[in-house]
Amino acid sequence: KGQNYGIVVGAPVVFFGGVVGRVVEVHAYTSVVDLITSPTFRIAASVEGDSRPVSYQGGINETFSAPRGTVEFVPLDVTASPSQPQHLVSSGLGGIFPAGLPIGSITLLEPSADGLFKNGEVKLDQRLSSLTEVTVLVPLNPDQF
Repeated sequence: KGQNYGIVVGAPVVFFGGVVGRVVEVHAYTSVVDLITSPTFRIAASVEGDSRPVSYQGGINETFSAPRGTVEFVPLDVTASPSQPQHLVSSGLGGIFPAGLPIGSITLLEPSADGLFKNGEVKLDQRLSSLTEVTVLVPLNPDQF
């Protein structure tokens, strides 16, 4: 789908499991999406149940490997491990993605180089590699993006 369905550049793309990406190009009948796994994709996020914002960015994902990304600026009191992951959700900041959409699970956190925050790895939903249908959230006011 493209301009023929009112899709605009910047529109969020989701599926029943959470965030898929953001529309970066729109043509007459098709659109191009920057996927959540891409290193060029960034989104304001938060740890589920915590309102403090963090930054999610896609990562370098090898072919046929589990999809993943990174998280930065995590407060020092937040902990996560493979046995006790933290759920990462969209924060709603920026006005593009609604708050509370699942992004992935933080499975590793380490202190940042400056020691003020933590950085870590985010495990994304395995179903992202086999999606056949997604939803593009079209704004009521296209000038919003």
